[in-house]
Amino acid sequence: MAKPTTNRWSKLSIWPGDGADPEDFTSKVCGLTSKGIAFSADTSDAVVGDCDDPDAPTWTERVTRSLSAGVNGSGLQADETFPFWNNWFLSGEAKNVRIVLDTAAPGYWQGRFLLTKYEVTGNQGDGKIQSSLSLVSDGPVTWANGAP
Repeated sequence: MAKPTTNRWSKLSIWPGDGADPEDFTSKVCGLTSKGIAFSADTSDAVVGDCDDPDAPTWTERVTRSLSAGVNGSGLQADETFPFWNNWFLSGEAKNVRIVLDTAAPGYWQGRFLLTKYEVTGNQGDGKIQSSLSLVSDGPVTWANGAP
């Protein structure tokens, strides 16, 4: 097998919208040294028996009931971003967000997200204030090909 093409961690970025009309997504989040997006599905299970052999073991069949996405990030707390994150969390409102994948085939996921966790910490060991955040989707998350 040939060696796969890989990308640097900096090619994944989070771009919250500014809420204006038209929406501006020109400010990616600064300071995060770890970030990611995860998708999940809620399913319901049904056991469907074999009509010709009711004593035979049955397989569980599943149906996807709902889809969800979550975004996480952590790293240095950039002073310039504190008001944005603090105000967003206190508002309790969803914002439009793009999660950009800047690779050979660039594109981005986009949807409305709620900021469900915003944590600010610090310790003497590294001497810097850190932050971590979690977002959850509020409705559909779509994929768009191309640069944002």
